[in-house]
Amino acid sequence: MSKILVNKRILKIAIVVAVEILLGIILLCVHSHAKGRKEVLYSQQAAARFSVDNEAWAQISIFYTEDMGLGSTDINNIRSEVQKKLYDDSLLERPKDSGAASDARTWYDAYSGHTFDDVRKDSTSVHVNVYTVGGDFFLIHNIPLLGGSYLDMNSTDVNQILIDEYVANVLFGSSNAAGMKLWIGDAVYTVTGVVACDDFKAADDAYGEYYSVYVPMEAYSKTRSIGAAKNNNSSEDSKGDDISSGGNSEGTVATCYEMVLPNPIKNYGLNTVAEAADIKFMTDEEKEAARSSLNFGDREIIDNTARFKVSSLYDRMKMQGYESLRTNAIVYPYWENEARFEEAHQIKLMRFCTLLISVMLLILLISAVVIFIHIRKKVIHIFMQKKSGKYGYNMN
Repeated sequence: MSKILVNKRILKIAIVVAVEILLGIILLCVHSHAKGRKEVLYSQQAAARFSVDNEAWAQISIFYTEDMGLGSTDINNIRSEVQKKLYDDSLLERPKDSGAASDARTWYDAYSGHTFDDVRKDSTSVHVNVYTVGGDFFLIHNIPLLGGSYLDMNSTDVNQILIDEYVANVLFGSSNAAGMKLWIGDAVYTVTGVVACDDFKAADDAYGEYYSVYVPMEAYSKTRSIGAAKNNNSSEDSKGDDISSGGNSEGTVATCYEMVLPNPIKNYGLNTVAEAADIKFMTDEEKEAARSSLNFGDREIIDNTARFKVSSLYDRMKMQGYESLRTNAIVYPYWENEARFEEAHQIKLMRFCTLLISVMLLILLISAVVIFIHIRKKVIHIFMQKKSGKYGYNMN
């Protein structure tokens, strides 16, 4: 009889251990899956790519409404303020022992706008997302190239266009389109290269139904100015270089500004860029008031470097209920929508992992209680046997 009881106990212990191991394996698989999904978001990995050895860098993004979009003067003011701050804090030179090239820069920035337009070749046209870009856009957004090269922002020929593989296939029948000519309005653009489109779910959902092209913001502003001048050539208010004279500045102002810079202490990069852009962080009381009034402002600043940390995901999880109530007019570019889609998925995985850990701890707790009760019964049993003299003790 005792042998049967022992076998049952061994079986129970084996089942508990097997369940714990299985849950542990599932937990590791989910963690690995979550990590892998984050790493494919190359637009969120710029700080890691630029970091050398133990150098800490931060990637900061600011998103604006179309009405509050940045012009060239605004961008230069932000750059100047950041440069001054880094100079004052002796951070303009990378450490000599970092392994970086002697001419390596200490900060990088990029800006972009967005609109829709028609791109055509001969009689064939495609309605596309037009991303007007500038600065170090393709250093931060390391989009995979299928052929050709990225836009050369330092070239005197600003009428360049970088197209995605969908546009290339529709207009040219292949990805070998570098050097070809395309038209936007009456302006001729030279194709510098073709980029690949991500095929994971977040990218598919964020990319939208229109294909995408990238052009220098300066070139597209001139294209829009010429078009506006032609459409308003009888108006006194029409000015050749006033791209907003037609009341539509989409694609000609920056609604996304990004910077990668040193982050020697926590939130240094975030605070530096926020101060340069004249963004004031709210207190906890102001955040609560903003939630109540649905006033989220016309700008939003994000620390991309920390957005997938557990603490950041937890804060995002608390705010999810308010996101559908936003009243601002910020339209995020597809790479930010990808990141937000992934944040939501990471939050789901975090909740699932929390549930798994809770179940594992609960099993361990129950097992510990059962073992404690069993040992306690054994101790009491032995004590009672000793007390009754069954072990040869003389109780007198």
